[in-house]
Amino acid sequence: MRYLAAFILSTFLLSAGCQKETPTPTPTPTPTPTEEQLSIALDPDPGSSTAAATGATYDFKVNVTKAPSAGVKLDITTKKNADGTSVSEGTKSVDPYTSGTAVSIGGLSAGTLYDVSITVTSKSKSSNNASASFKVARK
Repeated sequence: MRYLAAFILSTFLLSAGCQKETPTPTPTPTPTPTEEQLSIALDPDPGSSTAAATGATYDFKVNVTKAPSAGVKLDITTKKNADGTSVSEGTKSVDPYTSGTAVSIGGLSAGTLYDVSITVTSKSKSSNNASASFKVARK
């Protein structure tokens, strides 16, 4: 009986000393929302043909699909096709930019072909950008 009591007492003391500690849970990081890739559409869309300007300016719209909440910056560069010189009235940045806002490039001379490049860049992630280009000629 004495051994039984000593066994029960030692089992109780050993089990009390071996309690499991509950580990502190590691907080899960909040996932950073990923930005969807920017894409743009021109209105009117000249496609592969040369757009025709009836005067010294050419008006169009740049529609940005899936724009990030921080917004985008729009850069437009117009250069003469023949020698690559920039047209000062056709080079501009639009910031802040609202999709569908009319854009006008100016300084177009009659009988000259121009290359227009449009780049839209996310303000929150500079690697997220989209671009388009077209040719325009003044009649």
